Amino acid sequence: MRIFSRNNVSKAFALSMCAYLISCSPDPSSPGVEYMPDMYRSPALEPYSGNSNYADSMEARLPVAGTIPQGYLPYGIPNSNDGYEMAGTLLKDPYPLNDAMVAEGKVIYSKFCIHCHGEKGMGDGATVTAGGHPPPPAYNSAALINLPEGKMFHTITYGKNLMGSHASQLNVEERWKVIRYVQTLQNPDVMKAADQPTEEMNAEEATPAETASVEETALNH
Repeated sequence: MRIFSRNNVSKAFALSMCAYLISCSPDPSSPGVEYMPDMYRSPALEPYSGNSNYADSMEARLPVAGTIPQGYLPYGIPNSNDGYEMAGTLLKDPYPLNDAMVAEGKVIYSKFCIHCHGEKGMGDGATVTAGGHPPPPAYNSAALINLPEGKMFHTITYGKNLMGSHASQLNVEERWKVIRYVQTLQNPDVMKAADQPTEEMNAEEATPAETASVEETALNH
């Protein structure tokens, strides 16, 4: 009985001490004494308040040299006249020219391009007609009607003349998609040409015997 009584006294004492420690702070918002708080409560730093973990105390850190953010595709062509010509030669739109892609590009165009270039790409957007901004050339003008898609991508990425860079507004995929729509404003008949069967498509539709015959001819020559 005495052992049982002593155990009860010890337990009661321990509970009393716990209650005392928990309620010992005069601050009503304080959680009291916490056991190893660093294990579950990480200290937070105020933005741009300095960080003593670094010698320069800067909290906002630059990425490690040579690293590339996930989902980011570097654009290695320089922002120069030579780079502009290079882009026109090397870059090709990876997305097909079809109704679905043009529709997606039109949505992007209506959000980011229409205010300057206008609904039909005639250079008569609201910034021109209402804001007095110098008009950009029409897409079907002599200067732009045959503009290669690579040069368009380069211009959207870096900007050109009065047009600023849109690289921060449009990712790579969105740039190529809006170019598909712009091509229909350059030349409305471009979709008709895209619908015409090509030699490559005809080759894919050839029978196995015809395909084997073509391959054999190529090997023999």
